[in-house]
Formats: sequence, structure tokens, C-alpha cells
Amino acid sequence: MGVLDRYRASLGATDLRAHVSGHAGDLAALGLQLAFEDGRPDRVLAWAERWRASSLRLRPVRPPEDPVLEANMAELRQVAGQVRDAALTGQPSTRLLHRQAALEEAVRRRSRHARGPTAAGPGAPPSARSIGSALGDRVLLELVELRGELYAVVVDGRMTDLRRLGSIEEVDKELEALRFALRRLGRGHGTPASLAAAGQAASYAAGALDRLLIEPLSAQLQDRPLVVVPTGALHALPWSALPSLTGRPLTIAPCAAFWHQVPGSGAKQHRDRGPKRTVLVAGPALAHALPEVSELAARYPRARLLSDRQATVDNVIAALDGADLAHVAAHGSFRADNPLFSFLELADGRLTVYDLQALKRAPRTLVLSACESGLSSVTPGDELMGLASALFALGTRSLVATVVPVPDAATRSFVLAVHAWLRAGLPPSVALARAQASTTGSGPRALAASVGFVCFGAE
Repeated sequence: MGVLDRYRASLGATDLRAHVSGHAGDLAALGLQLAFEDGRPDRVLAWAERWRASSLRLRPVRPPEDPVLEANMAELRQVAGQVRDAALTGQPSTRLLHRQAALEEAVRRRSRHARGPTAAGPGAPPSARSIGSALGDRVLLELVELRGELYAVVVDGRMTDLRRLGSIEEVDKELEALRFALRRLGRGHGTPASLAAAGQAASYAAGALDRLLIEPLSAQLQDRPLVVVPTGALHALPWSALPSLTGRPLTIAPCAAFWHQVPGSGAKQHRDRGPKRTVLVAGPALAHALPEVSELAARYPRARLLSDRQATVDNVIAALDGADLAHVAAHGSFRADNPLFSFLELADGRLTVYDLQALKRAPRTLVLSACESGLSSVTPGDELMGLASALFALGTRSLVATVVPVPDAATRSFVLAVHAWLRAGLPPSVALARAQASTTGSGPRALAASVGFVCFGAE
């Protein structure tokens, strides 16, 4: 495992770093099995963390100045826009799609030449005792899968506990049912009767997941704020949909080590009365985007507002760099086939993960109202690739984003409620929980917009 850590650290490309963990699967499973046989929750946690999201614990490598890479990225934005326009007008796009694929491959290949700054690994993950002392009144819930079974490691300032939750297959089945129902509600397609049925299906699946994941741990979790470290498909779970978690502050972290290493993630957080530097961005072809950020601009009078032709990739990257708070209302898409080309649609084309890598420091807190902007590709070792993981590696502490499609009209009023609590100085997880609690019972589409948002990161 140490050899693989050192090898990963010698690489600069995000995707290569993430894929290194695929070589450690058998070793990690052996370590976990031995820890389970010992029956020591702290050792199970240590081995789960030894393999989990290791890439995020390394300093990111900014790509060197490369005119060929920059030219490829610029052409790729142009071609992707032409593909979109061809689809809207019904024109043939085969040639454009071939060119887009060739450019994406060229970008991927050139980016992989970046070298890591060191041959040292990320170091040992923090101990359960160290994590517990940093949690304050919160509880850490880390989910671990071994040979088809799901387990929970629960840590607070007093104890570390290990519980078996059941079959991962059963959990995945209910998760898929919940996401399917929420997608129906978010898109709003169908008759009132079919949407009502989708609402009932979502409620049933959320209750089933609550019984599988949370109720067996009720004595340990009580009603305290949670830091949740998911595994596998559970990275895409809209956690606040679960009845026991509705209105509860939740931070979804890629791993406990990442949460622990971010300054200010522990108990001694300070409340800021509003952010110092704020950026608001409205993307094109999204009816609610400009009204949404215009209302926010009235609440953040010193914010920098980028909309219409000003909201270009270069302008947005420059504005986001070092911001305290940013809000982006733009079309987005998660690319399951190639997560590093997941994007936000801006005035001159797509802002991808490769563009984000030009940031010196990503915004401390970022709100994305684009559909499914919080999704990540999950590879072995719970390595995450997508917009969210790229932002964490670059310095973002909290990302409020969606894991399912959300209805535009309801989303606009919901994110305004989130910002009202942020302006009051509340941490993002608390601000989101307060806004979600206030929408309970406001109708199925409003509820879909509410529970679709998740607070990721390490606040």
C-alpha cells in the first residue's frame, strides 16, 4: 500500500491518480477483513481510510502553460457548442461528434504528462481518537462495504462503534428506486396521478433506506449533526430525503481524512457575518438563471455579477479564484463516460474539470443550482471524479449542489432561502438544513427541489 501511495504521488493527472487505487483492491480487502476479525472499530476505520479517496489528500498539480492544450480546449468548447446547436436544429452532427471525441482524447493525453511534485504519499490517516476530538457535538458516520455487506463505523468524542447494516444489494435497490422517483418529480413529466405516484414511491424508498441505514444507529446518532462518509453508489444519495435526517445538518465528506485535514473543519469553527468576496454567475439558455442571480445581487450588493456575454469560461475562472462565496446558476451535465469532461454551460461554451484545474484556490463555499452538479464517478477505493472532487482538491470547503434533477421554479426560491441563512453567518450544512426544514410539506415538486441538494465537503 505504501508503494502505491508513493506511485500515486508521482503522478500529476487527476484520472491517473484515482485509478491507482484500483490496483490496491485485494490488499485493502485483506486489511479490512483482518480488522473485522479483530473486532476493533478503530482498526476498521483506519483500514477503510487507508484506501479511501486517497487522491484528494494530495496537493493538486496545476497544468503547465501549454499552448497546444489551451488551443485544444478552446476548440473543444467551440465544437461542443456546435454539437448542441445541431441537436436543437435537427442537423446532422456525426462529423462534429467525431471531432469532439478526438479533441477530448487529445486533452486527456496531454494532461496526463503532468508530474506529481513529490514521491511521498499522503501520510497515515487520522486516528479515530483524533477525529472524535475534532467533531465537537457532531457524529461521524463512515460506511464500509466488504464482500457485499454494508457496515457502519460511528465516531464521536466518547466512543467508536461498529455495526453491520445488511446487504449492499438491498440498499442499492432502494437507492435506485428513490433516485428514479425524484427524477420523475424533478422533471415534472407525466399526469398529476403519475407524479403523485412518483411522490409515494419516493416516500416509500426513502423510508426503506432510513430503516436500513439510520434506524439501526439511532442510539449512537441521536439527533446530532452528522458528518457522513458514503461508499459506492451512496455518494449519489439525497440524504435529507431520509425521514430521520430531514432538517438535520449533514456534511457529506469523501473521506474522514479529507474532512479532518481541512482547516476549520473541527469544533472550533468561527461564524462569519457574511462572506468577504462573493461571485454570482448566470449561464445562458436557462430561464431562471438571471432572475435568480439578480435577486442574490440585491442581497450581496458588493458581489461581482457575471451574466450574458460576460459569463465566459475565462472570466468565470478568474472571478472564482480565491472567492469566499460563489453561486453559479447554469446548465450542467455529469459525464458518466468521462467525468473530467463534466461541465457547466457558459456564454462561450463548457467549463469542465480541466478548466477548473487552472484555479489557484477554488471558492471556499460554492452553490451550484445546476441539475446533478454534485454527482461524481466512483471508482475503486471510493475515488471520486467530477466537478465536486476537483473543487475539493483545489480548496473548496463546502459545495452545495444537487444529485438529482430539480425543478427550476422551485429551485430558485429554495436557493434564495439557503442564501438567507448563509448571510446570517450559518455554516453551509446548517443553512441547507434550515432551508430544507422550511419546505417540508410544500408539495412534491418543492420537496424534490429541497432534498435534491446536498452539502458536500469539510466545513
